[in-house]
Amino acid sequence: MQAIWEPNRMGHQPDLQDRRKRSVGNRRSEGQPLIGLLLLACFGSVIGCARSGYRQAADSEAYCLVKSRQSDPRWSIPHRAVEPRRRSRMYVANEQDCGPKPPDDLAAHRYMTLPDCKPVAYYDQIPTRTHVENPVWLDYLPRNEDGSVKLTQSMAIELALLHSRDYQSEFENVYLTALELSGNRFEFDTQWFGGFGTTFAATGSDLGGDRILALSDRLGFGRNLAGGGQFATEVLNGLSWNFGSGGVQSGSAAIISTFTQPLLRGAFRHVRLESLTQAERNLLYQVRDFARFRRQFYVDLTESYLGLLTQKQAIRNTQTNVENLRQNLEEHKVYAALKVVSQVQVDQVFQQYQNGRRTLLASEQQLITSEDQYKFSLGLPAWVTFEIDESLLKQFELVDPELITLQDQAQQLFESLVQFLPPSRAPAESLIELFQQYRQLRERVATVLPEVESDFQIWRERIASLDTSRLSEDDRLDIEQQEQLAERIEATLADLRAGLSDRGEEDARLKRQLTEYETNPPKAEEQNEEQTLEEILRGVESFEEVRIEDILPDETDDIAIVAWKALEEAIGRKLREEIAELYVAQTQVKLFLIDIEPLTIGSENAITFAHQNRLDLMNRKAIVMDSFRRVEVAADALESDLDVTGGVTIGSDADSNSPFKLDSANNRYSLGVRFDGPLNRLNERNTYRASQIAYQQASRNFIATKDSIANEVRQVLRRLELSRLNFQIARQQVVAATRLVDQAQIDLRRSSQADSNLTIVLLQALEGMLDAKNSLIVNWVQYRVQKMRLFEALELLYLDENGVWVNESSGLAMLQDFQAIDPEYFPPQWHSSDQTEAVFQDLPRLQTEALPLPLPEPSGPGESKLDEIELEPAP
Repeated sequence: MQAIWEPNRMGHQPDLQDRRKRSVGNRRSEGQPLIGLLLLACFGSVIGCARSGYRQAADSEAYCLVKSRQSDPRWSIPHRAVEPRRRSRMYVANEQDCGPKPPDDLAAHRYMTLPDCKPVAYYDQIPTRTHVENPVWLDYLPRNEDGSVKLTQSMAIELALLHSRDYQSEFENVYLTALELSGNRFEFDTQWFGGFGTTFAATGSDLGGDRILALSDRLGFGRNLAGGGQFATEVLNGLSWNFGSGGVQSGSAAIISTFTQPLLRGAFRHVRLESLTQAERNLLYQVRDFARFRRQFYVDLTESYLGLLTQKQAIRNTQTNVENLRQNLEEHKVYAALKVVSQVQVDQVFQQYQNGRRTLLASEQQLITSEDQYKFSLGLPAWVTFEIDESLLKQFELVDPELITLQDQAQQLFESLVQFLPPSRAPAESLIELFQQYRQLRERVATVLPEVESDFQIWRERIASLDTSRLSEDDRLDIEQQEQLAERIEATLADLRAGLSDRGEEDARLKRQLTEYETNPPKAEEQNEEQTLEEILRGVESFEEVRIEDILPDETDDIAIVAWKALEEAIGRKLREEIAELYVAQTQVKLFLIDIEPLTIGSENAITFAHQNRLDLMNRKAIVMDSFRRVEVAADALESDLDVTGGVTIGSDADSNSPFKLDSANNRYSLGVRFDGPLNRLNERNTYRASQIAYQQASRNFIATKDSIANEVRQVLRRLELSRLNFQIARQQVVAATRLVDQAQIDLRRSSQADSNLTIVLLQALEGMLDAKNSLIVNWVQYRVQKMRLFEALELLYLDENGVWVNESSGLAMLQDFQAIDPEYFPPQWHSSDQTEAVFQDLPRLQTEALPLPLPEPSGPGESKLDEIELEPAP
């Protein structure tokens, strides 16, 4: 309120004029401190707080609100700032308040500095930073000496929490929801307001020649009441000076209070507080959503990480298959020279070898694509190189690398030997050197055997410790097959140990033959008497009639041939077959050391657990109540408006020029009633009807969510059990395929005539072993993924502050102990007869019984907390 006092232009008595002057002087001296304070307050209000002050205040309140919603460990989230951390690629330092502007697009920049040919110079005064992302984030990236990142599963989670754009956006949604709540709460807080104003007015001489300076200020507060009312109070002051005619001062003051209270429409707490109620609940929903997002985020990242490991293992399997094909191709070439195999068989192996190379190249390219996609999900650029930790794949190294090396070297030794095929004679020193290499290889083979026997004992102890009475039919069959296979492997290992330790006499005989050949080489004329290969085959109508024994000369013919044949028997037959048997035995033993523990939980129990703990279902249930409240609020809008209003104004003394002297004689009081009938409520009617339909939709969505969760849990349980059984099947397939490859190679080596069927069987066996190994790793990974999916579906996957799963063991124990059924979702008459049976009972079963794994006949060496729903205990 502004009061301007102008003196009378007519004459005044001297004493009155003097008294007014003194009064003015006194009031000036008394008012100077107040005016100074008002000017200071005005200056401070004009400037306001710094940007950083507002930001810090918003952060403090938002973080406090977010923390207040974490009333249950199921939706507890770690405390963190809304800004990315300093090590993040998205970090913007402290430039967010008054920092430099980001780099702009050149074409769009001209429309910012010159919109519609109207220059704007403000943004040109702000410096431009050179990067949108944090320029030093690479300094915090843990890298090896070669610049690559050693990526473990925990490291992947840590990098994702730092750099993932999706994770950052999800937490920002929580923060923004908290800001909305702070605004809704502020609506019902006491809100202060105040201001200061000054005006200078001047008139010409005909109008009095006044020079008037007027000051006014106001200070007050208002408050919205929970019952729908409003209350406001403010204090107004005004001062003025006339410097044109005597410097006269005048002043006025007033205190104004108003009050409004609706009695019908918008009169009650449930209506007026609806926006605040919804904002309070929305923050809880958002915190729950973020807690669930963290679990899904962990599972998705881990699944992708395990997927990369699956691809890497598949590439390893393919590389092994390609190497096996290469070795068989070289061996077929040797046999082709001996006329044991035909060129068709060589071409068959060659074609399969090229197909394997092509598959390997495609798999490697697919792995690179998957790695780039995984980097994107972590928030990293594609040019960042990382080396995935493959420690989880260590158990899938079914064969000791030393044994693989021995197999390769034995093959190379055999290829070196067959270079001296009869009827040509190998130099004695060459055969002696090959013999020495043969003995070294056999000694190294003997050092691998104890390791295989140690793993075998661990496997046997594990089988003996199992209680088969508690296992399912499929599991009991698998254990029986393991016991039978273990007996077979035990006999094989015993034969290998005996064979490797009792070779002294054979070695001595072979050494004597080589020594005799070296000391008494055959004469030149004896060498010319030997038949060539063409002479041996002369007159033969069919190659199938020729045996390899016919090609090789008899021992009595030539001492050189005798020595070569003895060495070929030791290297080409015994050594390679012993290594192959040890290879197969170690593969089978290590294969069964990889195991998966069955998880038995009834589907109804699991669904009940999920219904009581799923955060999205809690939110969906609360949304039904939100829709119901909106119906009530919309119904309130259909009523009439009936408001009670009141006001009090306390004025200043009219006979005084003091801006602080109040006089009750100048007070004003008001009290009134306003009524507006419900004559125009069409929009309100439509809103009311729409809210009823929305309420029905929310109810249906809640029911649909419960059914969807039930279906999800059942599906995860089925996939979990299916992947476990498929893993067992794949394990048995690897056993059979390994043995089939071994036997096919033995049959091919012992064949004395060309038979393309042997090559086809070998190639099919190699392909089957590759498929079985890939199926093994796929189902093992799938079981781990589905196990995490089950914990996620049950809202049982608890993460620490670093986003790492911490309750795998305790969670399994909790699931095993949980025996309750939701009677609201499962009526008693629909309960399953046996709640302890796994949900795998829902899978379609084959009409035929499962057959045991076929075992070969024994032969000699060379073969080989709860929600409101009352739970009913499970029967």
